[in-house]
Amino acid sequence: MRIEWNLKTILIWAGVAVLFIGTNIGQYYMIWKPKMEEMKLTYETRISVLEAELDRIGPLVNIWTVGDGVTDLYAGREIQMQDLVQRELPESFVTQSLVLNPETIIGKYYRIGLLPGTPLSMDLVMEDPVDDTVREFDVVASVMPIGLKVGDYIDFRLIYPRGEDYIVLPHKRVEAINDNTIKLKLNETEIHYYQAALIDYFLQSKMGASIYLSKYLEPGMQQPAEAYYAVPENILAIMAADPNLMPKVNAAINNTARDLIDAGRFDIDVLEASLIAAGRSEVTGKIDTGKTKYENAEKERQEMIDRLGEVQAQEPSATDGTSSANNSSGTSSSSSSSGTGTSTPSGNPLLEIEKGVVE
Repeated sequence: MRIEWNLKTILIWAGVAVLFIGTNIGQYYMIWKPKMEEMKLTYETRISVLEAELDRIGPLVNIWTVGDGVTDLYAGREIQMQDLVQRELPESFVTQSLVLNPETIIGKYYRIGLLPGTPLSMDLVMEDPVDDTVREFDVVASVMPIGLKVGDYIDFRLIYPRGEDYIVLPHKRVEAINDNTIKLKLNETEIHYYQAALIDYFLQSKMGASIYLSKYLEPGMQQPAEAYYAVPENILAIMAADPNLMPKVNAAINNTARDLIDAGRFDIDVLEASLIAAGRSEVTGKIDTGKTKYENAEKERQEMIDRLGEVQAQEPSATDGTSSANNSSGTSSSSSSSGTGTSTPSGNPLLEIEKGVVE
C-alpha cells in the first residue's frame, strides 16, 4: 500500500507518535516509578537488616578444628599439628575456650575421641602435670589389658595371694609399649611406690601375687582413682630421707595400711599358696592367649585394609590400560579384516582381540 505523504498524513503520524510517547511517559511516572521506588526501598531495608546482622555477628575469626580425613583420634592420643586445620568462624560465636593458637595444645592429649571437623576447645584437651622429679620409667606387669595401646590411661595395681587388691599408680598415660613392659612418666614418690610393689610381688609371686594394669574407658571424663598402697618400713625410711621427695609421706597412715598388707601376707600356708599360684598362672596364660589372638586379628585386618587400598589404587590405571588395549585391538582387527577379506570368527572374543593384535 502506498501512503500519500501530505501535511494531513504527517500531522496524523506525528500525533500518533506524540500520543505513544506521552502514554509511555505517563505510564512510567504513574505506575513504574512508584513500583521501582518501592522495590528500591525494600532492597535498601533488606541491605540495612543484613548489615546490622553482620555487625551483630562480627568479623570472621580463625579457629582450629580437627582436619578432614583425620581418624583414630582416641582419648589420650597426643595432639599433633598435622591433625589440625584452620577455619573461620564469626566472632560472636567464638567462646573463650575455643583454640585460637595451636601452640597452646600441641603436645597435650585429646580428652575424648573426636571426629573430623570438630572445633577444638580447651575442654577437649588434657595434660599430665609435670614437676621437676618426673622421669620416664619402664614398668613391667604380669598381666596387661587386651588391646592396650599408646595413649591409654591405666591404673598399675598389685593383688596379693588372697585377693587384696591395691592401686599403686593411678591414672598413668601409656607412653610406649614393648611386650609386657610399658613406659610411664613417674615422679619421685611414684618411683618409690613402684619399687616397693615390685619387692612385694617378687616375695609373693610364687604364692599367687600378681601385678597388672586396668584401663580407663574415658580417661578424660572419668575421675582418676586414688592411690591405695603402703610401702614397707625400709622404703618409708628412704622416702623420708629423699631430698627430692616433697611433701613427705605420712608415716602413721602408711604404717596403718601396711599392717593390713603384712597381716594378709603372712597368714597363708603352703597348700593354699600353691593353689593360688596355679590359678593365677592359668588366668595369666588365658589372658596372654587372648592377647595373641587379638594382635593376630588386628594384623590380619590391617593387611586386608592395605591390600584393599592397593587394589583401589590399581583399578584406575588398569581400567585405562584395558580401554586403550581394546581400542588398539579393535583398530588392528578391523584393519586385518579389511585387508584379508572375510575371516573365520572365533568363539572367544578375547582370542579375536589377541589375534588382531598379533596380526
